Amino acid sequence: MIFNQSDADGVRIEITVAAPVDEVWRSFRDKEKIFHWHGWDAPELEAEIDLIFFQHAEEGERTLTVQGHDTFTLTPVPEGTRIVLTRAPKGTSPEWDDYYDDITEGWITFINQLKFAHEFHPGEARRTLFWPAEVDLGVTGKPFFESANQRGVVVEEWGPGLLVTSQKMTVVTTYGFSDDELETLRKKAE
Repeated sequence: MIFNQSDADGVRIEITVAAPVDEVWRSFRDKEKIFHWHGWDAPELEAEIDLIFFQHAEEGERTLTVQGHDTFTLTPVPEGTRIVLTRAPKGTSPEWDDYYDDITEGWITFINQLKFAHEFHPGEARRTLFWPAEVDLGVTGKPFFESANQRGVVVEEWGPGLLVTSQKMTVVTTYGFSDDELETLRKKAE
């Protein structure tokens, strides 16, 4: 993952997903597929997906601009698909400036969840857990990504699953987990 930030030019996040560009593009345009990578299980997730990816989105030739200022560009490359997210600079939408850095961190998490979904569990439904702080679940994993504020590791015992941590959050992404297995995992954080 390449992460460049400049106050004058906004933010640019670049990631390569080992999957064909048409498959990755469907993950941005098919609501059911967006559930496989965007956000985490929450009552408001469906409304959030509809708002971001459909109500306030402009679609181009393998480009998607959301909320009027964050643009995803998908390009086929020999390794699969390069996704470049270009965020407009702070001040473009002053009502969101207080949340600018948090939104950037969210996009870093989400596009890495998209990469993980395609590379480890293509087409499979996921189950997630979220905590608004860093929690210790007593697991280790293989590095998947790292940015200035986040770290993602692949946890084999979760199917494999993905654990994303930062000082502000912990997100667990699992595949094939039952309600009981998720509850057991949730209790580890208590």
